[in-house]
Amino acid sequence: MSAATPTPVQLNPLGGESYRLTLPNTANTPKLARDFLTSLLRVSRHPGLVDDARLCVTELVTNAHRHTRTP
Repeated sequence: MSAATPTPVQLNPLGGESYRLTLPNTANTPKLARDFLTSLLRVSRHPGLVDDARLCVTELVTNAHRHTRTP
């Protein structure tokens, strides 16, 4: 599996950057999503949000993985 490259997309009409990450539906996906989010928060100077955000993304991605059948 190759590493996914984040792509900035303009979703916020007021400006700023948004990112979209497309990952496969595998057991490793929650870790990939956590690592991606952690990197973004650290480079955007929001390290204080890392722990809570990692918990939220883990729950969200794990539930999506468990309850969907799409590869």
